[in-house]
Parts: sequence; structure tokens; C-alpha cells
Amino acid sequence: MSLSRLADEVRLIPGGENLEMCYSCGTCTSKCMIQQKVDGEFNPRRLLRLIAMDMREEAYASTTTWLCSACDLCYPACPQQIHISGVIAAAKKVAVQNGHPQPLPTATVNQQTCVACGLCKEACPYDAISLQVRKVPWRGLLPVAVVDTALCMACGICGAVCRSNSIGVAEKFSNQDLVENLWDWLQPEEAEF
Repeated sequence: MSLSRLADEVRLIPGGENLEMCYSCGTCTSKCMIQQKVDGEFNPRRLLRLIAMDMREEAYASTTTWLCSACDLCYPACPQQIHISGVIAAAKKVAVQNGHPQPLPTATVNQQTCVACGLCKEACPYDAISLQVRKVPWRGLLPVAVVDTALCMACGICGAVCRSNSIGVAEKFSNQDLVENLWDWLQPEEAEF
């Protein structure tokens, strides 16, 4: 069986070379916390089939493409000893490279305030952040944090460690929301006598 064009693209990305090694036994799905706790439709076997059949739009729309956290709980149980998370990450990277928007919110960087200290880069469990020299308006060429949307899982760790409040997932984690939640918690309801 010859591979589809999409499968060829996935195989060219590090991690994607194991695409054909999966025997679709389902062991990865049985160990997956995303499938069990977050999204019952999460199924790497289904995604691999979509890739092999060159069903590009269906593969890009699959939640499996976007939700794998690369925790690798599935890896020790895999009889083929492949990192299915690497194959999924390669599929996600191909989707982003082909212009498919990331459906999850991702961390964003305020380049005006970023000091390129690298704390976010070191703390990111998904290696989604790098320091790159960019032209920043009114500041010139400077190193700043840059988020790879193909790798970001919107966990918010980057925002938690950033001392200059320059990075974070705005929709989920904002200082204002945190303060408002704390005030709600700290203000006991008026006791009735």
C-alpha cells in the first residue's frame, strides 16, 4: 500500500516516522487519560487511519490531533514501543504548517514587556516556547519569547512563572480573574442572626 501525501508529510517530521508501526491494537487508548477524562472521542487509531487515507480535513478537525499532551502514559504499554504522541505531534505540526488554525487557546506574548529571561521556556513542559530575535515596535531588534502554536497546550505554566507578566493564556488565566476569585472566596457571606 502506498502512503498518502498527508502520511508522507507526517513521516518527514521527527516523531512521525513511526506512523506505519502502529498495529491499531488500542492499548494507547486504554491508557490515555485524555480519552478517559477529557474527550471520549480521542482516538489515535482513528487519526492514523484518517492520515493514511489522506483525509486531510477530517484529520485536522479531529480532537485527537489537538489534545494529546504527550504525557506518554501509553508508551510503556505499547507492544510496538512507539511514541504515538510523537506521531500525533507531527500531525498537529503538519496541520499548523498547512494553515489550519489551532482550535485551542494558546499562550501569547506581549513583546513590548518581554525581557527574554527564559523562565517560560524552561518551565514549558511541551517545549513550545523559544527565545528569538524579533523586531519589536518602538524597541528595535530584541530577543523575546515566541510560542509555537503547534506545541502549546494552554496549560498556563508559562504565565505562572513569568515575572514581567508578559506571557500567558488570556482566556483562561488572567490576574484580574484570579483577584476577583480570591475576593469572592475571602468575603464570607453575611451571617444571618
